[in-house]
Amino acid sequence: MEQVKHIILMTVNYSHDIATALLAASGAAMWMLSASYPAAPSPAAERFFVRAYHGITRIAKDSFYYILLAGIPRVVFYMQYEWSDLAGDLQVVAVVIKHIVMFALVGTGVYFWIKLGRRARELQARHTLPA
Repeated sequence: MEQVKHIILMTVNYSHDIATALLAASGAAMWMLSASYPAAPSPAAERFFVRAYHGITRIAKDSFYYILLAGIPRVVFYMQYEWSDLAGDLQVVAVVIKHIVMFALVGTGVYFWIKLGRRARELQARHTLPA
């Protein structure tokens, strides 16, 4: 039974990392979508923008929710499954730095998400596209 628990927690940890990478990639995609938006887009480009925005938003939201959910057992069992006696207290510093970087990435992604959300809602209204 202990081995099954270990496998489940290891899978949760790895999938948490994958969800974190997906969230960071979503933020990068939001930035690229924002940076490459043409000055005078065609209606087809505007519809593509809205569809891309919604797809990226879905991935970002699902990733964020999974990070929060999977983070609970990861925190609870951190000392048992991830703590390294060899690294000692220095790993606390590493974890703090990792989270600072991830919060900065998420914050940047949220900034572009909000910025692009305004544009997407405007284009949806203009082209009478579903929300």
